[in-house]
Amino acid sequence: MDDRIDLQEFYNGLDLMFQRKDSGATGSYLESWLRTAEEKQDLSGIVAVCNELGGFCRVTGQIDRAKELYARVRSLLEEMGLAATQHYATALINTGDVHLMVNELTQALELFLEAEKLLLSCGLDGDYRMAALCNNISMIYREREEFAKARQALDKAFCIIKGLPERGGELATTYVNLGELQVRQGQLEKAKESFLCAVKIFEEETGGADVHYSAACAGLGEVFYLSGAFQEAEHYYEKARDLIQRDFGKTPAYDMVCSNLEKARQRLRQPADPGEAPVKPESGQQNNRRKGAGEQ
Repeated sequence: MDDRIDLQEFYNGLDLMFQRKDSGATGSYLESWLRTAEEKQDLSGIVAVCNELGGFCRVTGQIDRAKELYARVRSLLEEMGLAATQHYATALINTGDVHLMVNELTQALELFLEAEKLLLSCGLDGDYRMAALCNNISMIYREREEFAKARQALDKAFCIIKGLPERGGELATTYVNLGELQVRQGQLEKAKESFLCAVKIFEEETGGADVHYSAACAGLGEVFYLSGAFQEAEHYYEKARDLIQRDFGKTPAYDMVCSNLEKARQRLRQPADPGEAPVKPESGQQNNRRKGAGEQ
């Protein structure tokens, strides 16, 4: 009797579930496959399903469950003698993603720097996973207002990605991160250019299907809001809201964008005095990746 799950069947079914955009059904699908892998005592299968389920839990706000799943992945990889491999680096990155999402910056940075060393030791300094990791490291430095280090990490990401033409989505995501850094530095015109570059790539290369497209639209919403162009802000916040719901459901990122959309609408309904500064929209890294740096 076969004692391993059929990973090709699993991934094919998962792709179909994501296309259906039903988060409840997707969660049930993943949990069912995890039970099957456990029943078969298929360690590789458990690792594969836990990676996907961990990512799903992260973007749907189930943070403790995501941490638990990724800790299990790391433990299993160690048990399998794979602690010095790219797969373990992936597990470190995925765990760091969860900490980053809830603003646990110190823990996230430690994990990302450990993953960076491991990828280098595996000879993967020019790999797309290194580019994704540099993006994540940049986010942390941005949140810590270490802007020079944040830009340095992004420059490294751009350098890698531009040598990987098949990774257009990762290039667009890097433009999103650059735009967010420029917003933090008050460089709104430059930020608008960066977000528009990302939108162009997402629309031309994926037809708007990439799950990071919403982040580019939310970024444009923030730029227009801070610039006082509230009608344009409303348009892009609406677009970001709909894209997040399409790809992930009503997650914390969805709630944040809805809040910002309402702020923009309030300003349209009741314009404030010209000298009054608008209430700043909420901002935060959505980090809504399905796999991204966590692909195996």
